[in-house]
Amino acid sequence: MNVLIVNTSTGWGGLEMNVVKLATELQQHGIRIFMVCQENTTFAQKIEGKFECVLQLKKVKKYFDFNNAQVVANYCKTNQITKVFTAFRPDLDLLMWAKRKNKALKIIHQQQMQIGIPKKGFFQRLRFKAVDLWLTPLEWLRQEALEKTTLAAEKIRIVPLGVRKEPFLQEQPSRQAAQQFFGFQSDAFVIGVLGRIDEKKGQLFLVQTLKKLIDTGENVFLLIVGNPTVDDPKGALYYEKVKQYIAKNQLEKKVLFAPSTNEVLQFYAAIDLFVMSSEGETFGMVTVEAQFSKTPVIGTNTSGTPEVLGHGTRGDLYSFNNEASFIAAYYSLRKKMEEGQLDLTAIQQEAMDNYSLDKEVAGVLAALNEV
Repeated sequence: MNVLIVNTSTGWGGLEMNVVKLATELQQHGIRIFMVCQENTTFAQKIEGKFECVLQLKKVKKYFDFNNAQVVANYCKTNQITKVFTAFRPDLDLLMWAKRKNKALKIIHQQQMQIGIPKKGFFQRLRFKAVDLWLTPLEWLRQEALEKTTLAAEKIRIVPLGVRKEPFLQEQPSRQAAQQFFGFQSDAFVIGVLGRIDEKKGQLFLVQTLKKLIDTGENVFLLIVGNPTVDDPKGALYYEKVKQYIAKNQLEKKVLFAPSTNEVLQFYAAIDLFVMSSEGETFGMVTVEAQFSKTPVIGTNTSGTPEVLGHGTRGDLYSFNNEASFIAAYYSLRKKMEEGQLDLTAIQQEAMDNYSLDKEVAGVLAALNEV
């Protein structure tokens, strides 16, 4: 089976990494992958040498890019491709025009971003109509798509974004070794947060709440792993604001910053509690990873996090940037941990049953066969 995977985004983040991970898995299942990207992008650099067939397009217009659409349509005809997959929603305009030039094409879109404001305008309706199957990772996103787009319900399939479970089933690093990896050692209860340092990710709120917990006698420590976005003045200012608060309140020995790392097993082994503190995380791969690593989780009661946490059955939930709500969730979870009410093995198994990479690949293969 020949499959065209299109991603013309210029960035390199979770979406792009997920696309490469999925494409690699599909190759191992006997699918011949043809990649389409935009030339001179980070994505183009990252996939170099990973796939046999890569088509690099000239600069892609956001709308009405008839020239590149013709290139894609012709490429599919030449290579006998009828199945086209994309996770980057802006690509749907390009693919709609490509499909009009090559009516044999079937388009599958994997949703990785929230819909946001309603999208029911004339051209938006045309784009949604051109999609043959819409894969969404969660029920709440399915409902959002039905409410805010003109997608027909019969086109939507729930297929999770998957995490590779095998690394989490192997022997994990010791707490001591993991903490040494990040350059600290603490007998305190360690709270961890992982991801881009940004106002909407809630790091300042966690530092402020940490001080409240310390003031009430809690022996806690905060590990913040991540970086501000490069060349983002607003993110840099926020980062400085967090550091200034730490200095002003003499929390230097209670808060540690560490740069982004691919060694996520070290991160989860170094902490006692993971916090998904984002204002609104569409899915939250790190929340899934925490469950896979048998790390207790507290998450914001917004967007996809409640569903990923089994609506609180696999952790606790709090209202974004609500101090009283977070502290209540913190003590609730600590009590469950101390009284042995938190079955982390069962939580891991349930999360793996729902969100493993195996399940994602099976769902995408089913969709490819369906179209």
